Amino acid sequence: MKTFHLVSDCIAWRKNIVNTVGFVPTMGALHAGHVSLIKSSKKNCNKTLVSIYINPSQFSKEEDLGSYPKTIKEDLKILKGLNVDAVFLPSDNEIYPEDKPDNFTYENSLFKKLEGKSRPHFFYGVTKVVSRLFNIVSPTHTFFGEKDAQQSRIINQMIKDLNYNIHFISCPTVRSENGLALSSRNNYLSHSEQKQASVVYRGLKLVEENIKKGNVNVNQLKKVFTSMINKNQNIQIDYISIACNETLEELTIWSKNSLISVAIFYKNVRLIDNIVV
Repeated sequence: MKTFHLVSDCIAWRKNIVNTVGFVPTMGALHAGHVSLIKSSKKNCNKTLVSIYINPSQFSKEEDLGSYPKTIKEDLKILKGLNVDAVFLPSDNEIYPEDKPDNFTYENSLFKKLEGKSRPHFFYGVTKVVSRLFNIVSPTHTFFGEKDAQQSRIINQMIKDLNYNIHFISCPTVRSENGLALSSRNNYLSHSEQKQASVVYRGLKLVEENIKKGNVNVNQLKKVFTSMINKNQNIQIDYISIACNETLEELTIWSKNSLISVAIFYKNVRLIDNIVV
């Protein structure tokens, strides 16, 4: 496994590859969800590169940039075990050089919905770093997880809007045995807390059950979710959304293949989840 810290080294490696290159961008603290993306890349592509970079531009001043989980030794061991071809571990100055102006201004219609309402800075930072990484790695394929459903749709749209010649592949959410969507931020929670937080997924499944029974009124469906979650003192709801799976426009009546997504706070830890019904 090649390890690169410099942009120039990463670019030089890429220039020598004529076949397909799959790219999995991560912020580290790797878990089985990341592993599923990497395995999908290895299945679909001749070479696979994984980046590990905690991107400061997607965190607000109030968020957890300083305490975000860092498990680089364990991460590299996982990547070696998966026979990843290369890993890119850049510094902040490699990604955002001080001597180069920041001219990236991309935005699309999905930015200010759902997560974008709660974290208005977030997708500006995400698209900035992903675009920069795309320019460095020049992948033929890139792999993102459906847990971050809005992010996946935004990156897919950015690829089209900015004319990147990259195949976007979305991979299913990976869950623990109790249903909790795997996330690096789960590291903030003890095992028992993670088990309690899995009520979020049970709430989403309860909404799905109600839809299958014929309840399609969105306000009523949201109440089904909130009434279940509000029984848990440690959990506060940031939002619950039932929206068009493509445009993310909020619905008043459920329609086929709607995205039901939520964000919650377990104590001070913010977690997201979704299902498509």
